Amino acid sequence: MANMGEASIHICEASFPGATDLADNQECHPGKVLVVEDMALIRLTTMEMVELLGFAVEGAANATQALAQLKQDDEITVLLTDLGLPGMDGRQLTEEALRLNPALKVIIASGYSTKGDVFPSGTSYLQKPFDMQQLDRALKS
Repeated sequence: MANMGEASIHICEASFPGATDLADNQECHPGKVLVVEDMALIRLTTMEMVELLGFAVEGAANATQALAQLKQDDEITVLLTDLGLPGMDGRQLTEEALRLNPALKVIIASGYSTKGDVFPSGTSYLQKPFDMQQLDRALKS
């Protein structure tokens, strides 16, 4: 088990019945993705998708857990966060995370329109719901 009671997943060649061809024969990618999502089912599903794409992955249910993990785990290179988190939202988490690690890649995911929103430079946006190909592009861009 990883910090804060969340599972850590890292099995690059894993697949499950019905997995897309996109996940087949993927190589492991350097670094680790931290998925921050307050809804457990979405967090676990997203973590599995990330893992199937060949990335090591950890999860956090809120910004406080995520910041603690970022401080303790220097292998985390990508932050994939929901925008609508309870307490500290995804935008605030992004700002704090980038203060801790300015080289961190950040992907903000949301099911709400963010037209007109301004995010820190280098931050990517992923519209929910997303599929494996969209997630793959966001992680590799």
